[in-house]
Amino acid sequence: MCRIADLLNSDRILCGVEVADRDALLSLLAEHAAREAGLAAEAVVAAVKERERFGTTAVGHGVAIPHCRLKGGRDITLVAATLKNPLPYDAPDGEGVRLVFFIVVCEGNNLRYLKVLSRLSVLCNDRGVRDRLMAAPDADAFLAVLKGVD
Repeated sequence: MCRIADLLNSDRILCGVEVADRDALLSLLAEHAAREAGLAAEAVVAAVKERERFGTTAVGHGVAIPHCRLKGGRDITLVAATLKNPLPYDAPDGEGVRLVFFIVVCEGNNLRYLKVLSRLSVLCNDRGVRDRLMAAPDADAFLAVLKGVD
């Protein structure tokens, strides 16, 4: 089973983020992910914005899972964030995003990538889990929620 908590640490979780728009959010998370993955931030920003052009990665209920694939880097890098205020994100339900899981995967790891996406989907479809993650005051509390349910 894919455990999301195993892919995160306190350096990969940002709580109470305030950004002006989706581009600012994607840039912020891409920079964090790039640093963790050993990739150039510009490459990650460009790849995730290109992916967003094909359609929103907001899945509804205040959740978005932006993701991209790149050559090089580490196996899979996950960064999570909660937003202080809901951010318009073209979600299918029209709800603003407050919880984001940002994934960077190196090409060739499609099976693990799909397992991570699937597990995130299951976790984020649980209203209680979603609400507790969104309410987490800091990275340690966020991680504790995941460890308790993952």
